[in-house]
Amino acid sequence: MSLKKIFIFFALAAIYFTLNYAFLSNEGYKSIEDYIDSTKDEFSYEIEEIIYEDEWTGYHIKMISGEWLNSKKVDQVEWWHYVDIIIPKNTQTSTGIMFIDGGVKEEDFFRLDSKSAEYAIETKSVIVNVSNIPFQPTNFLDSEQESFYEDDLIAYAWKEFLQSGAKQKYTEWLPRFPMTRAVVRSMDLAQEITLQNDLNIKDFVVSGASKRGWTAWTTAAVDERIIAVVPMVIDLLNVVPSFENHYRSYGEFSPAVSSYTKYNIQDWMETDEYKKLMSYVEPYSFLERFTMPKYIINAGSDEFFSTDSWRFYYDELPGNKILRYVPNANHSLNGRYLNDDLVGYFYRIVNNIEIPSLKWRLDLDKNLIEAVLDYSGDYDVSVWTARNEKQRDFRLWEEGKLWIQSKIQRSENNRYNIDIGQETSGYKAIMLEFVIDPDSNFPLTISSGPYVLPDTYPYEKYQVKY
Repeated sequence: MSLKKIFIFFALAAIYFTLNYAFLSNEGYKSIEDYIDSTKDEFSYEIEEIIYEDEWTGYHIKMISGEWLNSKKVDQVEWWHYVDIIIPKNTQTSTGIMFIDGGVKEEDFFRLDSKSAEYAIETKSVIVNVSNIPFQPTNFLDSEQESFYEDDLIAYAWKEFLQSGAKQKYTEWLPRFPMTRAVVRSMDLAQEITLQNDLNIKDFVVSGASKRGWTAWTTAAVDERIIAVVPMVIDLLNVVPSFENHYRSYGEFSPAVSSYTKYNIQDWMETDEYKKLMSYVEPYSFLERFTMPKYIINAGSDEFFSTDSWRFYYDELPGNKILRYVPNANHSLNGRYLNDDLVGYFYRIVNNIEIPSLKWRLDLDKNLIEAVLDYSGDYDVSVWTARNEKQRDFRLWEEGKLWIQSKIQRSENNRYNIDIGQETSGYKAIMLEFVIDPDSNFPLTISSGPYVLPDTYPYEKYQVKY
């Protein structure tokens, strides 16, 4: 074959593959995994600082996780994040904590504090923190508003996807795709860095709060390195009935979700477009993937979600699972997400220490909550009750601290029958709480899901517009 023919052959081949790639790109992405696999070449990083302490070494790294949308839609297509890693000198486990953090792109500092270092040393484990999830602020070029953050960013992108007919070719609009990709790339990065330190980190327990908690779910769904998941304050799986419960409790959508109300997202909830959106990003749409252990931490007085939202998903989650509602805590969980609950659970996972199991049910005929704890060790038990004489509302910022603790005696057979009483007015929320190994270095708190009684609503269902 002549050189001219060889040149023509490769030129035609290049054109074919370019056109074929463009065609595939125009078709959009079938799933989060498809999105992550299709954008592998966009990953890079640069170590900005190495911190040497007596008991640990820290890395502060700027990581580019990939691109989102294009320069006609957003002012900056490249997503980058700061990944901070603490490697204790006494590391003895091949499992790390992968914590998904928020923040903004201007915040260039090492985000793992002295308490985080303490956790790493005590558990003899690597801790990884990725910040700026989602990449923010973002400016959408077709919007008069500048600087989209957090829910505003997500709600605006959802609006664009829904109004485009929720077709596969528009899935690039879904922020959950690049948010999940950033966590996957952070784990890739952490494994590279730890290998350079003669460590082989094989897997992770992933956690995050709010929209980062949602991203913990989606990361666990797509990456086999996740051996347990600890989502926090994202009490929203099975979104549609959860939001119906929310609206019928308050008679409005809470100001905390105003970003979604602003873009009329709730008005799409009964449409085929919304169902398609949820099929791509809603953990409830792929429950069968969550076979790994799960510790779900929620706030008992969250301004985003109604107190009994667990009812719409918890029982349907497969495999080992435990739940905690933090009494008198709002969406911030009293100020710290990388906390004792997460670390206590992580310690049990990596050291194969018994994790309790709790089952409960409400028996209205007997006026009881019946609960059975499966655990052989020491624990304390309490009943927490909250009352509101006027509203089906236990939000901290609306009603203040309503939850009151009543410690009860431990049962010899680990079975509990809790009288729920009879309410003559207003509403009551009630739950059981168990503090496992309370005197140990790593206690673990779990609870039943709160019941709100009476099981009635003061408001009718929200009437959607579409």
